[in-house]
Amino acid sequence: MMINAFSHMSVAAAAAARRHRSINFISPLMGRSPSAMLMSSGLSEEEKHERFLLMEHENWEEGFEAYDNGFGPLTQQTIPTLLSKAGFPPSKDDKRGYPYALLDVATGPGFVLTAALDQALKSPREFDVQFTGLDITQNFLSLAKQRVEAQLSQHKVGSNQINVQFIVGNAEKLSMKFPKNTFDSIVCNFGILHFFSPDDFLSEAYRVLRPGGKVSFSAWAPPSRTEGFGITLQSVAEVGNPNVDLPEGPDFFRFGNADEAMMTMQTLGFENVESVESEMKWNNVKDGQMLYDVLSNGTVRTKELLRRQSAEQTEAIKSLVAKKYNELTNGATRPLNMPAVVTSGQKPNSHSK
Repeated sequence: MMINAFSHMSVAAAAAARRHRSINFISPLMGRSPSAMLMSSGLSEEEKHERFLLMEHENWEEGFEAYDNGFGPLTQQTIPTLLSKAGFPPSKDDKRGYPYALLDVATGPGFVLTAALDQALKSPREFDVQFTGLDITQNFLSLAKQRVEAQLSQHKVGSNQINVQFIVGNAEKLSMKFPKNTFDSIVCNFGILHFFSPDDFLSEAYRVLRPGGKVSFSAWAPPSRTEGFGITLQSVAEVGNPNVDLPEGPDFFRFGNADEAMMTMQTLGFENVESVESEMKWNNVKDGQMLYDVLSNGTVRTKELLRRQSAEQTEAIKSLVAKKYNELTNGATRPLNMPAVVTSGQKPNSHSK
């Protein structure tokens, strides 16, 4: 087994045609807030991209532990579906003479990698596999690397050859690090929500997939159904300011719409496209205060939305979040419902970009 050290690392027409959907709330999370549009009006697309990426990078560098503890038990619930839809583990009929390659984009705390690694370690049959975890922050990759090392130290690998590498890189520019036709599976667990141009990521994924390779990604359902987001955004809309200055970005909940997600994949050339819903329960959030703390420390755009409220608005939002949480969960007698959508597709065997 081997763990490598860190290394540094169009779809313009489709992106331009993409429409933002309004889902019951007015918020920068939905795309362009009025203030963001005014603020960004004089910026080039490259400048907007840089501002958005900087916001993401800075927040994840300091919020990685809060995300790990707060969202980890929740986001892990999509992983079995995510891996299966991406074609991992390989079928028993796969008799290749080279390692199976899986890329985990926006690997974060490394939960997808450790789940895939667990399947490889426990597999009764022999196959070689190359796992790659990619993220924009060293802190997340360090956390993922620690998890993988601890996992490997507790298992005997047997006859399987398992290699793991971690790379700092931009998901929208995969081809800068990887040649085309490199991976058999690409997975992205809630990372697509944090890309300035998710279409570019999917186009890049198509390019670096081998013919017949599969990609799968997860995204939250709209806030009208994801109760943790719904409670918080409703509270901001009612007693706070939903139109704070944030770097312009895409609709956070765009790919929670299965039709939109599948249409995007088909437009980019993927076949066998499907979206399935994953019913998830936020079991580790115990009250409204914890919900507020997780969202204000372990996220990016939601964090920025909350931290840019005035002191009076912040206290009012906290109080209303606690009230709504208690009402919705009948006094914390049930967990929050947080459904997600897992979308997948396959690169055709006949050609590649």
